[in-house]
Amino acid sequence: MISLQYSRNGAWGHTCGGTLIATNWVMTAAHCISKSNTYRVVLGKQNLKQEELGAVTVGVEKIIVHERWISLLVINDIALIKLAEHVVPSETIQPACLPPAGELLPQGFPCYVTGWGRLWTNGPISDDLQQAVLPIVDYATCSQPAWWGSMVRKTMVCAGGDGVTSACNGDSGGPLNCHHGDVWQVFGIVSFGSAEGCNTLNKPTVFTRVSAYIDWIHTLVLHYKYRAVAFVEPTTPVTMLQFVCLTLLLGYAYGCGKPYYAPNIARVVGGEDARPHSWPWQISLQYDKNGVWAHTCGGTLIATNWVLTAAHCISNSRKYQVVLGKQNLKEEEPGSVAAGVEKIIVHENWNPILIINDIALIKLAEHVVLSETIQPACLPPAGELLSQGFPCYVTGWGRLWTNGPIADILQQALLPIVDHATCTLPDWWGNTVKTTMVCAGGDGVVSGCNGDSGGPLNCHPGDVWEVSGIVSFGSGWGCNTLKKPTVFTRVSAYIEWINEKMAQN
Repeated sequence: MISLQYSRNGAWGHTCGGTLIATNWVMTAAHCISKSNTYRVVLGKQNLKQEELGAVTVGVEKIIVHERWISLLVINDIALIKLAEHVVPSETIQPACLPPAGELLPQGFPCYVTGWGRLWTNGPISDDLQQAVLPIVDYATCSQPAWWGSMVRKTMVCAGGDGVTSACNGDSGGPLNCHHGDVWQVFGIVSFGSAEGCNTLNKPTVFTRVSAYIDWIHTLVLHYKYRAVAFVEPTTPVTMLQFVCLTLLLGYAYGCGKPYYAPNIARVVGGEDARPHSWPWQISLQYDKNGVWAHTCGGTLIATNWVLTAAHCISNSRKYQVVLGKQNLKEEEPGSVAAGVEKIIVHENWNPILIINDIALIKLAEHVVLSETIQPACLPPAGELLSQGFPCYVTGWGRLWTNGPIADILQQALLPIVDHATCTLPDWWGNTVKTTMVCAGGDGVVSGCNGDSGGPLNCHPGDVWEVSGIVSFGSGWGCNTLKKPTVFTRVSAYIEWINEKMAQN
């Protein structure tokens, strides 16, 4: 939730709400924008009159009003604001989740409008951020003559209308927050209400329906796609609303699991060069080897300053850096970034003898700016298990074959899931494999290998790519041993641990 402010006689005044949807993009209503005004965006606020820790003020680089905005009919009432700089996400500043394209919510579905608008018709502007429950009014009801009639279009959504609770002047441009599925989604943008008053019976607040404009938003914001896998409930009463996607928790802007460059998976049988930047969460963990940085393990970017890798990749005696946005480790590439390491958290129950709890988190020394080549991964839902034979892909710069050379170019290989019942058979891995692990491969041809450790097992069970595993171990007989599939730490078994460590650090 942001406050859109304009310069009025040398002072800044609140005019509209809006929603942060990326670290440098805000969504608001077209009717909030006037070409004659100078704007700024204020983020991380609860009380507009007080100085507050964590609040940030950012200038505006560009405003894009929908090209078919018609003010007379209040149609296509949506605008995007590009900020003059990226904001660093924090506990008080986080991007929103957007709904899937075309999503409709049923009659009576409970949603919340938030904003600093007038407390009642012609009343004062609120200093403290307000919230109010507004149940969805479906299109069939809202377009009845006694309600809004033909004023309401299918690109709009109505909510409220009980004559008691509504949005009001000053709330315009702000979000309609709906908890649908596992996350809070910003389903609407406050657009208009009744001229008879903010709380008029059978005249619900009308919102621009965000799900009708997903393609438009994607096109303008570098085809950003949004997906979330967990949430934090908003508190009641509100201290600072936190409609938070886990994968946005520490701030990524691009959305997860839908790379800008789609991976080439149509013809993969054995390992091959990956399409450049098609696995944009893949990182190279490197250590200082006599003054030169050398690749040692893979890893996965899961937030703008957090990387997931294997515990066995970490040595207390080494100094590490994380390199992101790479395809070829030997070449200078535009868009690649090397980040220092602030902290490494190895699982407290990591057992190197049994290779149990082979998971670690790396906190980067700084947030990385997301781009077409650097994007965080989607994590799977807690407890998720994939079925026997489910096609997944291992990626990394590991050895090309047993005792062979390390790859310069990022490799990918198809590794179907081997279920726990099969992988624990005596002639497979037996009791070495635990329920917190997942196996993939085992055909004797394709596998992970040395140098792939810590990297992701990428699986596509829904609309996005999830990182279902972390490369953990393989057979001492060789990387491609029959009935000895690559064994991964199963990420879905550690979602609570990941959440906890990221929140505490």
